[in-house]
Amino acid sequence: MSDQGRPGTPPAPERPVTGDRGVDDVLAAFDRAVAEGPGAHAEAAAEAHRTLQARLTSPPEPAPPGQARPGPR
Repeated sequence: MSDQGRPGTPPAPERPVTGDRGVDDVLAAFDRAVAEGPGAHAEAAAEAHRTLQARLTSPPEPAPPGQARPGPR
């Protein structure tokens, strides 16, 4: 349950950007659904889980030239 919007409760911190557009998009969609209220939470969580699991099992799309990030060292 979110305390956002209750008097005396600080706003939720901004979600960091992961650099993976697919992950960032699904997390933003999840945040929007959670803001809609409790009825949307379960469906939003299930959809985010499915999408993130699929992302973990598929390779990332290559970055455009000049925008590649360095890999692990």
